[in-house]
Amino acid sequence: MTGVLRHTANSPGGNIPNPRLHTTEGARVAFHGPVLYAIAFACLWIGSGPANAVVPSGEKVAAATARANEQAGRSVPLWFEVTLRDSEGSALASGVLASHPTGLARLELVGAPEGETSFVERHLLQGDAYRASRDGALVDSPMPLLAPLFLLQTPSGEALRAALSSFDVAVDDVVLGRVGEHVAYVIGGRQPRGPDGVEPRQTSLWVDQNTFEVLRIDSVNTVRVEFGPSADFEGIQAPSWIQMEGPEDPPLRLEIDRVAPANAPAAAFAVEWLLAPHKR
Repeated sequence: MTGVLRHTANSPGGNIPNPRLHTTEGARVAFHGPVLYAIAFACLWIGSGPANAVVPSGEKVAAATARANEQAGRSVPLWFEVTLRDSEGSALASGVLASHPTGLARLELVGAPEGETSFVERHLLQGDAYRASRDGALVDSPMPLLAPLFLLQTPSGEALRAALSSFDVAVDDVVLGRVGEHVAYVIGGRQPRGPDGVEPRQTSLWVDQNTFEVLRIDSVNTVRVEFGPSADFEGIQAPSWIQMEGPEDPPLRLEIDRVAPANAPAAAFAVEWLLAPHKR
């Protein structure tokens, strides 16, 4: 989106320079009647909106987001019971998701769609490395159903910035955006809209301007992950659902049915797990 507010490493403090009218040397600009009133109205409108806000640095936004993670009780290994639904709300599979704050996550889904044989699908995320298997065989180019939930668990701003950097997010570039009714800080920046009016995806993390809860994760040429409203799961605040949508794919949604602390050592996220027999 053109004209978005931006904080970069070259603009200390995030102060927004006042707009100036530039003319060619010696030229004079005169404003008359309706033009003057239109400019005055535009100035009032701009001054009343988020464009007049100061955008904090990426370091400050990351630190506040990490504090929100910790206050929500998510900065420990977590176990999620989930249901996978299609865009029409039909249940496709159910299963469990385990996520570790250090950058590890795994998802096992067991499904039996109507008229089809049952299947077991596993997804493994190790930092920025993504792998999946179906019925014990590795899958090429899988639909990434496993979001990097550990970004919602990272307990420190430094760790969050390091994790985002591993996904090639420009952690010092922060702009404003909007997700539904939420005004968001966008770590990683945004792209100007194209001639078709569509804004290309930029690898970025979108967090609520007030609560610093993660709202969305965008990836270039892959999935967009959106997080539903926060819900209380026995003292742990977590999204009520996670929706994944590819550039040309209909959205799929993981509904969160239960969340609990997990006994999940790093060994539980080994690649060998993808091909291990399913325990029924």
